[in-house]
Amino acid sequence: MAKRTWYHKIQLRPGIATPGLKILEPLWDSTRKSRAHINYAGKRVLDIASFDGMWAFEAEKLGASLVVATDCMQPLYSNFELCKDILESKVLPLYNISPYNLWEGLKVLLMDDFSAPLPFPQQIRHNLFDIVQHTGLLYHVRDPLWTLSQARSVIKTGGHLLLETACILDDNESRMIFNGPPGNMNRIYHDITTYWVPSIRCLREMLASTLFEVLPQSITTVNSGTKNDYPIGRVTMVARAISGRETAADSYAELLRIYRNPGLVPDYL
Repeated sequence: MAKRTWYHKIQLRPGIATPGLKILEPLWDSTRKSRAHINYAGKRVLDIASFDGMWAFEAEKLGASLVVATDCMQPLYSNFELCKDILESKVLPLYNISPYNLWEGLKVLLMDDFSAPLPFPQQIRHNLFDIVQHTGLLYHVRDPLWTLSQARSVIKTGGHLLLETACILDDNESRMIFNGPPGNMNRIYHDITTYWVPSIRCLREMLASTLFEVLPQSITTVNSGTKNDYPIGRVTMVARAISGRETAADSYAELLRIYRNPGLVPDYL
């Protein structure tokens, strides 16, 4: 293990774990506190941007009946595979699926009836996931609302999204800060892979705009300090997937326009 680069700290045996980044342990503890608001027993779980696989393996240990780990960075798969073998895990790795393309990439797992044309109008799909884990990803994507729409497409109504992201620790104003253009991406993080950082209020509204309802009691935060007058940190929250009947009719109709939300597949509930 010492010859590899590790992001996650994964317990492999009593007293034996992958090194991981110790600086992130408070963040992971915060995420676990939010996760406690979800019952994993017997549930179908999708872990997006799984990386080394820590959250996928933990979902399995919490009693999930199926765990699918996705990522679009195939070189990371060797770490995942090593841990999977040692843990004798049944987590299904699909490290060739983008968070922008979840429905297309996972449809073989989601389809009820292979004879019916996509997207199965007027049918209730029973193979959707009960839980989607969307951790450490939102601020890395150029189109964050698209990834939330894709996540909603593969969650059953009534299911849950576990969302963790970098944020502005402000619930009073709805805003999202762009990290900057190429060569100067350092308004929030000095990191060329960080694009957007929303305020907590903005994040809640983004979720509401993609058919999710945040559970207020699930919100946990970690303070990282101040950068350019912005209070920066990390936030984790759990959101319930709601039906079209639970939001404004005109907003729901607009949400379903393919050119507005590419790839969103409604569940017709």
